[in-house]
Amino acid sequence: MKLVTFKVSCIERIGVLLNDEKVLDLNMAYQKQLEKDGELDYKTVADALLPSDMVGLLRRGDKGLELAVEVLENADLEDKYIYNLNEVELMSPILNPEKIICLSHNYSDFLEITKVPVPPVPRIFSKYNNAICGPYDDIIKPKASNELGYEAELAFVMGKTARNVKAEDAYDYIAGYTIFNDVSASDVTATDTQVLRGKTFDTFAPMGPYLITKDEVEDPHNLTIKCWVNDNMLQDENTSSIYYQIPELVEFISSMFPLKPGDVIATGTPYGIAKYLPNPVYMVEGDVCTVEIEKLGKIVNKIVDEK
Repeated sequence: MKLVTFKVSCIERIGVLLNDEKVLDLNMAYQKQLEKDGELDYKTVADALLPSDMVGLLRRGDKGLELAVEVLENADLEDKYIYNLNEVELMSPILNPEKIICLSHNYSDFLEITKVPVPPVPRIFSKYNNAICGPYDDIIKPKASNELGYEAELAFVMGKTARNVKAEDAYDYIAGYTIFNDVSASDVTATDTQVLRGKTFDTFAPMGPYLITKDEVEDPHNLTIKCWVNDNMLQDENTSSIYYQIPELVEFISSMFPLKPGDVIATGTPYGIAKYLPNPVYMVEGDVCTVEIEKLGKIVNKIVDEK
């Protein structure tokens, strides 16, 4: 399934993307099915078993996703709770994760070309929820930075609470995958000599366009990943070059603290980011940044100056 968070009539909902053309509101479709089956308190039951927010759904674990599949299979495709894409606003699939965890220096090609030493363990940092924006929202270039960078990344999203999970069991805890752009203020991180401030300005974490469930991605470590600024392709790699791969990351991170349903882990970016290029390509107002990952679609974000 391609799970989406969308806004319609100023209300945030979750649904399933159908043939990349329409969106089914899962909660409302389930309400209709329950009402048809004679359930008098159909709204309360639907809200409990198939919540209308993504983190709420993921907290239900396998039962929640299995119910979503069942509702999709039984949905009336002529129902009024199916919308054309031009009737809704696609948002980041995850709006309120407890944690956003990112990886630094985690692609083999990046390490080989830049000569950055291989991290002895995965090098992680965090972003805050204020940085989240949708797949087609504007990225705001802050006044504090003149070196706005792009970083195309594969992200995985947790579907169960994971603590001290072994690598061989990692995929049992993952709900699915999405595209992540780890937007960075490179001059700010250079000044600070650490990355938090330069990584978590508003809109510095575009995600989407959907959360694709793990059953539809046979191998997350064999996907092409690309990034353009305007028509200039600046990153073109395969996720097979990820150095510390997903199972290792789940084991490493869950050994320190619990990963919760809805937590987003961005797996790092390949070579091609601005600050390591011979002629850096930093983003300015009017530029358009596009990130595309095989099977996961693409996100397209315009750069605007902070007002």
